[in-house]
Amino acid sequence: MTRYEPVVEDDTLFLVAEDAVDHVEIGSVDDVVAAMGGDTHPIEYDQKQRKQPWLDTDEGVLEIDVRETATTLPHTPETVAELRDYDLGTERYGLPRRTVEFANELSISSNNRATTLPKRPGNDAEKREKIF
Repeated sequence: MTRYEPVVEDDTLFLVAEDAVDHVEIGSVDDVVAAMGGDTHPIEYDQKQRKQPWLDTDEGVLEIDVRETATTLPHTPETVAELRDYDLGTERYGLPRRTVEFANELSISSNNRATTLPKRPGNDAEKREKIF
């Protein structure tokens, strides 16, 4: 499956396919940060999730670095196809619509990745265990 890697050129974020030909402009990194509400984004864990040994938080909140996540987290072709449906107009949010939708996806992806354990020895390599 083709993955789209984030690439930043002159503070503009693009998602670029492995072939380096197919790409989509997301918007400025500063606008992604603004759409996420700031430089960090909280992920909250419930009481059961907090008991996981890999989770190092007493308050049940893990802060992710928005700039780092936006510029390193790869995306699927399906996500990129959905983002292409939005333009870079600013009428609705005061920020480019595609940038806002990307930030929404980034928030969902970060929360999903943070609540999924890596595979454990002895488990099927394709399976991942959700924390509930």
